[in-house]
Amino acid sequence: MDTLLRNAFIYTGDAQHRCFANGAALIRQGRLQWVGDEADCPEAPEHTAARVVDLGGRVVMPGLVNTHTHGGLSLHRGCCDSGNLFQWAQTLAPHTSPLTLEDNRWGCYQAVLEMVRGGITTACDCTRYGAGLFASVAAEVGMRAFGGAMANSPALRPNGRPNWPLALEETRQAMADHAGDGRVRFYLGAHSPYSCTPELLVEVKQAANQLGLPFVIHAAESREEVDMVQSRYGRRPIEHLHHLGVLDSRTLLAHCVWLDEGELALLAETGAAVSHNPISNAKLASGVAPVMALRARGVPVGLGTDSMLSNNALNLFQEMKFAVLLQRAHQLDGHALSAGDVLAMGTREGAQALGWQDEIGSLEAGKEADLVVLDIDHPLGLTPERVLSDLVFAAGPQHVQAVMVHGETIFEAGRFTRVDEAQIKAGLREHGMSLSNA
Repeated sequence: MDTLLRNAFIYTGDAQHRCFANGAALIRQGRLQWVGDEADCPEAPEHTAARVVDLGGRVVMPGLVNTHTHGGLSLHRGCCDSGNLFQWAQTLAPHTSPLTLEDNRWGCYQAVLEMVRGGITTACDCTRYGAGLFASVAAEVGMRAFGGAMANSPALRPNGRPNWPLALEETRQAMADHAGDGRVRFYLGAHSPYSCTPELLVEVKQAANQLGLPFVIHAAESREEVDMVQSRYGRRPIEHLHHLGVLDSRTLLAHCVWLDEGELALLAETGAAVSHNPISNAKLASGVAPVMALRARGVPVGLGTDSMLSNNALNLFQEMKFAVLLQRAHQLDGHALSAGDVLAMGTREGAQALGWQDEIGSLEAGKEADLVVLDIDHPLGLTPERVLSDLVFAAGPQHVQAVMVHGETIFEAGRFTRVDEAQIKAGLREHGMSLSNA
Protein backbone atom coordinates (compact mmCIF):
# COMPACT_ATOMS: atom_id res chain seq x y z
CA MET A 1 0.00 0.00 0.00
CA ASP A 2 1.20 3.50 -0.82
CA THR A 3 1.79 5.87 2.09
CA LEU A 4 0.95 9.56 2.02
CA LEU A 5 2.67 11.67 4.66
CA ARG A 6 0.85 14.96 5.05
CA ASN A 7 0.67 18.05 7.26
CA ALA A 8 4.47 18.21 7.67
CA PHE A 9 7.23 20.78 7.42
CA ILE A 10 9.53 19.05 4.93
CA TYR A 11 13.21 19.89 4.60
CA THR A 12 14.19 18.06 1.41
CA GLY A 13 17.96 18.35 1.80
CA ASP A 14 18.34 18.78 -1.96
CA ALA A 15 20.98 21.04 -3.54
CA GLN A 16 18.68 24.07 -3.17
CA HIS A 17 17.73 23.20 0.45
CA ARG A 18 14.07 23.40 -0.55
CA CYS A 19 11.49 23.39 2.22
CA PHE A 20 7.72 22.90 2.13
CA ALA A 21 5.98 24.48 5.11
CA ASN A 22 2.75 22.62 4.30
CA GLY A 23 4.46 19.58 2.87
CA ALA A 24 3.46 16.10 1.83
CA ALA A 25 5.29 13.06 0.50
CA LEU A 26 3.92 10.08 -1.39
CA ILE A 27 5.79 6.80 -0.86
CA ARG A 28 5.39 3.88 -3.23
CA GLN A 29 7.27 0.57 -2.92
CA GLY A 30 9.79 2.07 -0.53
CA ARG A 31 10.61 5.09 -2.70
CA LEU A 32 9.49 8.68 -2.80
CA GLN A 33 7.02 9.03 -5.63
CA TRP A 34 6.43 12.73 -5.02
CA VAL A 35 7.46 15.44 -2.51
CA GLY A 36 6.10 18.97 -2.37
CA ASP A 37 3.41 21.32 -1.17
CA GLU A 38 0.36 19.39 -0.03
CA ALA A 39 -1.92 21.54 -2.17
CA ASP A 40 -0.10 20.23 -5.25
CA CYS A 41 -0.15 16.57 -4.24
CA PRO A 42 -1.18 14.33 -7.16
CA GLU A 43 -2.96 12.01 -4.73
CA ALA A 44 -5.81 13.45 -2.67
CA PRO A 45 -5.68 12.57 1.05
CA GLU A 46 -8.87 10.57 0.68
CA HIS A 47 -7.24 8.40 -1.99
CA THR A 48 -8.34 4.91 -0.92
CA ALA A 49 -5.20 3.17 -2.20
CA ALA A 50 -2.93 5.14 0.13
CA ARG A 51 -2.38 4.94 3.88
CA VAL A 52 -2.58 8.56 5.04
CA VAL A 53 -0.39 9.66 7.95
CA ASP A 54 -1.04 13.10 9.43
CA LEU A 55 2.23 14.29 10.99
CA GLY A 56 0.64 17.16 12.85
CA GLY A 57 3.04 19.82 11.58
CA ARG A 58 6.19 17.89 12.56
CA VAL A 59 9.47 18.40 10.73
CA VAL A 60 10.61 15.81 8.20
CA MET A 61 14.22 15.62 7.04
CA PRO A 62 16.39 13.10 5.15
CA GLY A 63 17.86 10.28 7.20
CA LEU A 64 21.30 11.12 8.56
CA VAL A 65 24.32 9.37 7.03
CA ASN A 66 27.17 8.42 9.37
CA THR A 67 30.21 7.99 7.13
CA HIS A 68 32.55 6.53 9.75
CA THR A 69 32.03 4.48 12.90
CA HIS A 70 33.20 1.30 14.65
CA GLY A 71 30.05 -0.31 16.03
CA GLY A 72 31.73 -3.42 17.37
CA LEU A 73 33.77 -1.39 19.88
CA SER A 74 30.73 0.13 21.59
CA LEU A 75 30.79 -2.04 24.71
CA HIS A 76 33.89 -0.32 26.08
CA ARG A 77 32.58 3.24 26.00
CA GLY A 78 34.41 5.42 28.53
CA CYS A 79 37.27 2.94 28.88
CA CYS A 80 39.85 5.61 28.03
CA ASP A 81 38.96 9.29 27.73
CA SER A 82 42.44 10.85 27.74
CA GLY A 83 45.54 10.96 25.60
CA ASN A 84 46.31 11.69 21.99
CA LEU A 85 45.59 9.15 19.22
CA PHE A 86 48.56 6.83 19.79
CA GLN A 87 48.53 7.09 23.60
CA TRP A 88 44.79 6.39 23.62
CA ALA A 89 45.13 3.43 21.23
CA GLN A 90 47.89 1.90 23.37
CA THR A 91 45.74 2.17 26.49
CA LEU A 92 42.78 0.57 24.73
CA ALA A 93 44.66 -2.30 23.10
CA PRO A 94 44.41 -4.74 26.07
CA HIS A 95 40.62 -4.23 26.08
CA THR A 96 39.89 -4.29 22.34
CA SER A 97 42.44 -6.72 20.91
CA PRO A 98 40.93 -9.83 22.60
CA LEU A 99 37.36 -9.02 21.47
CA THR A 100 35.56 -12.00 19.92
CA LEU A 101 33.03 -12.01 17.08
CA GLU A 102 30.31 -12.36 19.71
CA ASP A 103 31.63 -9.26 21.50
CA ASN A 104 31.60 -7.48 18.14
CA ARG A 105 28.02 -8.52 17.47
CA TRP A 106 26.74 -7.18 20.80
CA GLY A 107 28.66 -3.96 20.24
CA CYS A 108 26.93 -3.59 16.89
CA TYR A 109 23.52 -3.93 18.57
CA GLN A 110 24.46 -1.16 20.99
CA ALA A 111 25.59 1.06 18.13
CA VAL A 112 22.70 0.42 15.74
CA LEU A 113 20.02 1.06 18.36
CA GLU A 114 21.67 4.33 19.40
CA MET A 115 22.12 5.50 15.82
CA VAL A 116 18.56 4.76 14.72
CA ARG A 117 17.19 6.45 17.83
CA GLY A 118 19.23 9.48 16.80
CA GLY A 119 17.90 9.65 13.24
CA ILE A 120 20.82 7.91 11.52
CA THR A 121 19.49 5.71 8.73
CA THR A 122 22.82 4.74 7.10
CA ALA A 123 26.23 4.04 8.60
CA CYS A 124 29.66 3.06 7.31
CA ASP A 125 31.01 0.63 9.87
CA CYS A 126 34.66 -0.36 10.23
CA THR A 127 35.97 -3.44 12.01
CA ARG A 128 38.97 -5.74 12.04
CA TYR A 129 37.06 -9.02 12.25
CA GLY A 130 33.55 -10.03 11.23
CA ALA A 131 33.11 -7.95 8.06
CA GLY A 132 29.43 -8.85 7.81
CA LEU A 133 28.39 -8.55 11.45
CA PHE A 134 27.33 -4.92 11.44
CA ALA A 135 25.33 -5.40 8.24
CA SER A 136 23.49 -8.37 9.75
CA VAL A 137 22.56 -6.47 12.90
CA ALA A 138 21.57 -3.36 10.94
CA ALA A 139 19.42 -5.45 8.59
CA GLU A 140 17.67 -7.00 11.59
CA VAL A 141 16.79 -3.57 12.98
CA GLY A 142 16.00 -2.18 9.51
CA MET A 143 18.85 0.29 9.17
CA ARG A 144 20.90 0.77 6.01
CA ALA A 145 24.52 -0.47 6.27
CA PHE A 146 27.79 0.16 4.45
CA GLY A 147 29.86 -2.55 6.05
CA GLY A 148 33.33 -4.00 5.83
CA ALA A 149 36.64 -4.71 7.50
CA MET A 150 39.98 -2.93 7.51
CA ALA A 151 43.12 -4.98 6.92
CA ASN A 152 46.33 -4.34 8.83
CA SER A 153 49.89 -5.66 8.71
CA PRO A 154 50.87 -7.67 11.82
CA ALA A 155 54.43 -6.36 11.68
CA LEU A 156 53.17 -2.77 11.93
CA ARG A 157 50.14 -3.35 14.16
CA PRO A 158 51.01 -6.34 16.38
CA ASN A 159 48.03 -6.09 18.75
CA GLY A 160 45.44 -8.69 17.81
CA ARG A 161 45.64 -11.53 15.34
CA PRO A 162 46.25 -11.11 11.57
CA ASN A 163 43.08 -10.22 9.62
CA TRP A 164 44.12 -10.50 5.97
CA PRO A 165 43.11 -12.31 3.78
CA LEU A 166 40.45 -13.25 6.36
CA ALA A 167 38.72 -9.88 5.81
CA LEU A 168 38.48 -10.64 2.09
CA GLU A 169 36.94 -14.06 2.74
CA GLU A 170 34.48 -12.60 5.27
CA THR A 171 33.46 -9.84 2.85
CA ARG A 172 32.78 -12.30 0.04
CA GLN A 173 30.64 -14.37 2.38
CA ALA A 174 28.77 -11.31 3.66
CA MET A 175 28.05 -10.20 0.09
CA ALA A 176 26.59 -13.61 -0.65
CA ASP A 177 24.56 -13.64 2.58
CA HIS A 178 22.99 -10.24 1.79
CA ALA A 179 22.65 -10.61 -1.97
CA GLY A 180 19.51 -8.86 -3.13
CA ASP A 181 19.15 -6.71 -0.01
CA GLY A 182 19.16 -3.10 -1.22
CA ARG A 183 19.77 -1.78 2.29
CA VAL A 184 23.21 -3.37 2.51
CA ARG A 185 26.45 -2.51 0.71
CA PHE A 186 30.06 -3.45 1.39
CA TYR A 187 33.60 -2.16 0.91
CA LEU A 188 37.13 -3.49 1.41
CA GLY A 189 39.41 -1.39 3.56
CA ALA A 190 42.86 -1.00 5.07
CA HIS A 191 43.39 0.50 8.49
CA SER A 192 45.91 3.26 7.71
CA PRO A 193 49.13 4.16 5.90
CA TYR A 194 51.08 3.67 9.14
CA SER A 195 49.65 0.22 10.06
CA CYS A 196 49.73 -1.32 6.57
CA THR A 197 52.70 -2.03 4.35
CA PRO A 198 52.62 -0.50 0.87
CA GLU A 199 52.22 -4.00 -0.55
CA LEU A 200 49.13 -4.67 1.56
CA LEU A 201 47.55 -1.32 0.66
CA VAL A 202 47.91 -2.13 -3.04
CA GLU A 203 46.65 -5.69 -2.56
CA VAL A 204 43.52 -4.60 -0.71
CA LYS A 205 42.72 -1.87 -3.23
CA GLN A 206 43.16 -4.31 -6.13
CA ALA A 207 40.87 -6.82 -4.41
CA ALA A 208 38.28 -4.08 -3.90
CA ASN A 209 38.47 -3.19 -7.60
CA GLN A 210 38.06 -6.82 -8.61
CA LEU A 211 34.92 -7.12 -6.49
CA GLY A 212 33.61 -3.72 -7.63
CA LEU A 213 33.75 -2.37 -4.09
CA PRO A 214 34.83 0.98 -2.61
CA PHE A 215 38.05 1.25 -0.61
CA VAL A 216 38.03 2.79 2.90
CA ILE A 217 41.02 3.88 5.01
CA HIS A 218 41.98 6.15 7.94
CA ALA A 219 44.45 8.78 6.75
CA ALA A 220 46.27 11.91 7.93
CA GLU A 221 44.50 11.76 11.29
CA SER A 222 47.30 13.14 13.46
CA ARG A 223 50.55 15.05 13.15
CA GLU A 224 52.41 12.02 14.55
CA GLU A 225 51.03 9.91 11.70
CA VAL A 226 52.29 12.40 9.11
CA ASP A 227 55.77 12.34 10.66
CA MET A 228 55.76 8.54 10.85
CA VAL A 229 54.70 7.97 7.23
CA GLN A 230 57.03 10.65 5.91
CA SER A 231 59.95 9.14 7.82
CA ARG A 232 59.27 5.66 6.46
CA TYR A 233 58.36 6.39 2.87
CA GLY A 234 59.54 9.93 2.14
CA ARG A 235 56.02 11.14 1.45
CA ARG A 236 53.11 12.54 3.44
CA PRO A 237 50.14 10.14 3.92
CA ILE A 238 47.97 11.36 1.03
CA GLU A 239 50.99 11.63 -1.27
CA HIS A 240 51.97 8.09 -0.24
CA LEU A 241 48.49 6.70 -1.01
CA HIS A 242 48.42 8.50 -4.35
CA HIS A 243 51.87 7.16 -5.22
CA LEU A 244 50.56 3.63 -4.56
CA GLY A 245 47.57 4.22 -6.84
CA VAL A 246 44.85 3.70 -4.25
CA LEU A 247 43.18 7.12 -4.50
CA ASP A 248 40.24 7.42 -6.89
CA SER A 249 36.53 8.22 -6.91
CA ARG A 250 35.77 4.99 -5.02
CA THR A 251 38.10 5.80 -2.12
CA LEU A 252 36.81 7.12 1.23
CA LEU A 253 39.34 8.52 3.69
CA ALA A 254 38.43 9.02 7.33
CA HIS A 255 39.75 12.13 9.13
CA CYS A 256 42.20 13.94 6.77
CA VAL A 257 43.09 16.46 9.47
CA TRP A 258 46.69 17.13 8.44
CA LEU A 259 46.78 18.06 4.75
CA ASP A 260 49.01 20.44 2.86
CA GLU A 261 48.06 22.26 -0.33
CA GLY A 262 49.47 19.52 -2.53
CA GLU A 263 47.40 16.86 -0.78
CA LEU A 264 44.24 18.95 -1.02
CA ALA A 265 44.85 19.15 -4.75
CA LEU A 266 45.44 15.39 -4.99
CA LEU A 267 42.14 14.61 -3.26
CA ALA A 268 40.28 16.95 -5.62
CA GLU A 269 42.08 15.57 -8.67
CA THR A 270 41.46 11.90 -7.86
CA GLY A 271 37.82 12.31 -6.80
CA ALA A 272 38.37 10.70 -3.40
CA ALA A 273 35.94 11.52 -0.58
CA VAL A 274 36.53 12.39 3.08
CA SER A 275 34.72 11.52 6.30
CA HIS A 276 35.04 14.40 8.77
CA ASN A 277 34.91 13.32 12.44
CA PRO A 278 35.16 16.58 14.41
CA ILE A 279 34.34 15.34 17.92
CA SER A 280 36.73 12.38 17.74
CA ASN A 281 39.48 14.60 16.31
CA ALA A 282 39.00 17.08 19.13
CA LYS A 283 38.84 14.47 21.90
CA LEU A 284 42.08 12.83 20.75
CA ALA A 285 43.80 16.21 20.26
CA SER A 286 44.32 15.43 16.59
CA GLY A 287 43.43 18.88 15.32
CA VAL A 288 40.81 20.50 13.10
CA ALA A 289 40.36 19.21 9.55
CA PRO A 290 40.46 21.77 6.70
CA VAL A 291 36.80 21.22 5.84
CA MET A 292 36.33 24.59 4.15
CA ALA A 293 39.32 24.03 1.88
CA LEU A 294 38.21 20.50 0.99
CA ARG A 295 34.67 21.55 0.10
CA ALA A 296 35.91 24.59 -1.83
CA ARG A 297 37.86 22.22 -4.07
CA GLY A 298 34.83 20.02 -4.67
CA VAL A 299 35.93 17.12 -2.46
CA PRO A 300 32.85 15.29 -1.08
CA VAL A 301 32.92 15.60 2.71
CA GLY A 302 30.57 13.57 4.89
CA LEU A 303 30.30 13.49 8.68
CA GLY A 304 31.26 10.62 10.94
CA THR A 305 30.97 9.91 14.64
CA ASP A 306 33.92 7.51 14.81
CA SER A 307 33.55 4.98 17.64
CA MET A 308 32.05 5.20 21.12
CA LEU A 309 35.65 4.95 22.36
CA SER A 310 36.79 8.19 20.72
CA ASN A 311 33.47 10.00 20.93
CA ASN A 312 31.31 8.31 23.60
CA ALA A 313 28.17 8.96 21.56
CA LEU A 314 26.93 8.19 18.06
CA ASN A 315 25.02 11.41 17.66
CA LEU A 316 25.19 13.08 14.25
CA PHE A 317 23.21 16.10 15.47
CA GLN A 318 26.07 16.78 17.89
CA GLU A 319 28.54 16.20 15.08
CA MET A 320 26.86 18.77 12.82
CA LYS A 321 26.85 21.43 15.53
CA PHE A 322 30.43 20.70 16.59
CA ALA A 323 31.63 20.80 12.99
CA VAL A 324 30.43 24.40 12.69
CA LEU A 325 31.73 25.48 16.09
CA LEU A 326 35.19 24.02 15.53
CA GLN A 327 35.64 25.66 12.14
CA ARG A 328 34.51 29.05 13.41
CA ALA A 329 36.63 28.92 16.56
CA HIS A 330 39.68 27.65 14.69
CA GLN A 331 39.44 30.16 11.83
CA LEU A 332 38.10 33.06 13.90
CA ASP A 333 35.44 33.39 11.21
CA GLY A 334 31.79 33.55 12.23
CA HIS A 335 30.73 32.70 8.69
CA ALA A 336 32.72 29.46 8.42
CA LEU A 337 30.19 26.74 7.58
CA SER A 338 26.46 27.40 7.65
CA ALA A 339 23.59 25.27 8.89
CA GLY A 340 22.90 24.33 5.29
CA ASP A 341 26.53 23.30 4.77
CA VAL A 342 26.64 20.82 7.64
CA LEU A 343 23.14 19.52 6.96
CA ALA A 344 24.37 18.67 3.48
CA MET A 345 27.44 16.99 4.97
CA GLY A 346 25.23 14.95 7.31
CA THR A 347 22.89 13.83 4.54
CA ARG A 348 23.41 14.40 0.80
CA GLU A 349 27.20 14.80 0.80
CA GLY A 350 27.56 11.90 3.20
CA ALA A 351 25.64 9.74 0.74
CA GLN A 352 27.94 10.99 -2.02
CA ALA A 353 31.00 10.06 0.03
CA LEU A 354 29.65 6.50 0.20
CA GLY A 355 28.79 6.46 -3.52
CA TRP A 356 25.11 6.11 -2.59
CA GLN A 357 23.91 9.57 -3.66
CA ASP A 358 21.56 8.31 -6.39
CA GLU A 359 19.52 6.41 -3.81
CA ILE A 360 19.71 8.26 -0.50
CA GLY A 361 20.70 11.56 1.11
CA SER A 362 17.79 13.82 0.13
CA LEU A 363 14.01 13.69 -0.12
CA GLU A 364 13.46 13.75 -3.87
CA ALA A 365 11.19 11.80 -6.20
CA GLY A 366 12.76 8.50 -7.18
CA LYS A 367 15.00 8.19 -4.14
CA GLU A 368 14.60 5.79 -1.23
CA ALA A 369 12.16 6.88 1.45
CA ASP A 370 14.77 7.20 4.21
CA LEU A 371 13.58 9.97 6.49
CA VAL A 372 13.33 11.25 10.05
CA VAL A 373 10.30 12.85 11.70
CA LEU A 374 11.11 15.31 14.48
CA ASP A 375 9.03 17.02 17.15
CA ILE A 376 10.41 20.54 16.70
CA ASP A 377 8.54 23.76 17.27
CA HIS A 378 9.55 27.39 17.55
CA PRO A 379 7.88 30.16 19.56
CA LEU A 380 7.79 32.34 16.44
CA GLY A 381 6.65 29.56 14.12
CA LEU A 382 8.52 27.35 11.66
CA THR A 383 10.27 28.97 8.71
CA PRO A 384 13.03 27.49 6.53
CA GLU A 385 15.66 29.59 8.31
CA ARG A 386 14.47 28.58 11.78
CA VAL A 387 14.13 24.90 10.88
CA LEU A 388 17.63 24.67 9.38
CA SER A 389 19.02 26.51 12.40
CA ASP A 390 17.23 24.27 14.90
CA LEU A 391 18.24 21.04 13.12
CA VAL A 392 21.91 21.97 13.52
CA PHE A 393 22.12 24.07 16.69
CA ALA A 394 19.24 22.85 18.88
CA ALA A 395 17.96 19.41 17.80
CA GLY A 396 19.03 16.02 19.08
CA PRO A 397 17.84 12.42 19.42
CA GLN A 398 15.30 13.58 22.00
CA HIS A 399 13.39 15.25 19.16
CA VAL A 400 13.27 12.17 16.92
CA GLN A 401 9.70 10.90 16.78
CA ALA A 402 10.00 8.40 13.94
CA VAL A 403 12.59 6.94 11.56
CA MET A 404 11.77 5.41 8.19
CA VAL A 405 14.05 3.37 5.90
CA HIS A 406 12.91 2.21 2.45
CA GLY A 407 9.43 3.44 3.34
CA GLU A 408 9.24 1.27 6.45
CA THR A 409 8.91 2.81 9.90
CA ILE A 410 11.62 1.12 11.98
CA PHE A 411 11.38 3.43 15.02
CA GLU A 412 8.39 5.37 16.30
CA ALA A 413 7.41 7.04 19.57
CA GLY A 414 10.39 5.59 21.41
CA ARG A 415 9.89 2.05 20.16
CA PHE A 416 11.69 -0.10 17.60
CA THR A 417 9.21 -1.87 15.35
CA ARG A 418 11.31 -4.85 14.24
CA VAL A 419 13.17 -5.84 17.39
CA ASP A 420 12.54 -6.07 21.13
CA GLU A 421 14.81 -3.39 22.59
CA ALA A 422 14.30 -4.55 26.18
CA GLN A 423 15.38 -8.07 25.27
CA ILE A 424 18.46 -6.80 23.42
CA LYS A 425 19.43 -4.55 26.34
CA ALA A 426 19.08 -7.46 28.75
CA GLY A 427 21.43 -9.44 26.53
CA LEU A 428 23.83 -6.51 26.42
CA ARG A 429 23.92 -6.25 30.20
CA GLU A 430 24.50 -9.96 30.58
CA HIS A 431 27.25 -9.99 27.98
CA GLY A 432 28.79 -6.85 29.45
CA MET A 433 29.03 -8.51 32.84
CA SER A 434 30.93 -11.42 31.33
CA LEU A 435 33.39 -8.96 29.75
CA SER A 436 33.84 -6.89 32.90
CA ASN A 437 34.50 -10.04 34.94
CA ALA A 438 36.95 -11.49 32.44
